[in-house]
Amino acid sequence: MEILKKIIFISILLVGATLFISCNKKTNGILKEKENKQLETKNLSIYELIKNSIQNNGELPEDFKLPPKDPNGVPWADGAMDGVYIYHTVGNEEDIEPLKNIVFQISEGKFEEAETNLDKLDFSMVSRTNSLLSWIIQEQKQINLNNLYEFASSRLVTTKNIEVIKFCLSVLAIMNVETDAETIEKVKILALSDEFTLYCLNIFVKLENSNKEIFEIAKKVKGWGRVHSIGYLEVTNDEIKEWILEEGCHNDVLPAYTAYTCAKKINLIEILNDGKISNKKFNDISYLMNALLDETAITGISALEDGELLIERYLEKAKTLSSTEEDYEVVRLIKEYVEDNKEIDKKFIKICDDILNSNKK
Repeated sequence: MEILKKIIFISILLVGATLFISCNKKTNGILKEKENKQLETKNLSIYELIKNSIQNNGELPEDFKLPPKDPNGVPWADGAMDGVYIYHTVGNEEDIEPLKNIVFQISEGKFEEAETNLDKLDFSMVSRTNSLLSWIIQEQKQINLNNLYEFASSRLVTTKNIEVIKFCLSVLAIMNVETDAETIEKVKILALSDEFTLYCLNIFVKLENSNKEIFEIAKKVKGWGRVHSIGYLEVTNDEIKEWILEEGCHNDVLPAYTAYTCAKKINLIEILNDGKISNKKFNDISYLMNALLDETAITGISALEDGELLIERYLEKAKTLSSTEEDYEVVRLIKEYVEDNKEIDKKFIKICDDILNSNKK
């Protein structure tokens, strides 16, 4: 019996060791694969990295992220620094003197020198775009615009510097890029990254089929790119209107950032006036209403001129169409909003209570 126990014990040890070695090899293999992937992408330009990462559906992977500008700094999501600047700062334009000098270098054909200086320059394009472009337009007779265009178009695909790409896209937005199909294709690829979508949108608005291109990008980006795209997208047909209702507030940042714009563009009250609303559509409306009521980061329903009428129309439908936890949560949030807002008729509180109580039966 003792011998049998020893044999079993040794067998267990052998199996355990085999499994440990196997797992260790697998872990090492994953780490090795990750290291190889990092080495492969290390020498790629940002454009090449984005282009090589595009999936069969035309989108970037959910976990796609550009290499950080500062590896030791705060790990911002792609597009987040610009988004915070646009939505949460006064927006004062910063010094553009160094960029002026670089533009003149480009104008003189000193491309390598200009690129080196751009790479060395610690700057954020979002806080300098308007000033720089206004200056270029003002001084265009003193600038070789052909050289500036050539530099901007070529560096889009070769640089590893995020801000240099934004510089190039910004410059192209005030030039006749719409006639250059090759450069437009580069812009479409860069637009897939939330870091660059905003700058690309300023180019897309110049295209003959601008709204179509903006719609295509809006569907493919999920973060700050979608937030910016919603602002540029025009409701020119039912497809776009339905998509904005269903997806306009779905982003990886915060639904509230696009709630006000979505409600205005699709005329949410008009949709609620429709006598035939499915439970699915009502649930989509509830998602949008939830985002409108979330004013922790940005103003939503309070900014709507007809906000009280919107609440009235929503509650009318909620009496018969509420079917999910999300629907009832919106009713609860409306009750809280009305209680905290002195200017809104308190009659809505009782309506909310009636709907919420009916859910408990």
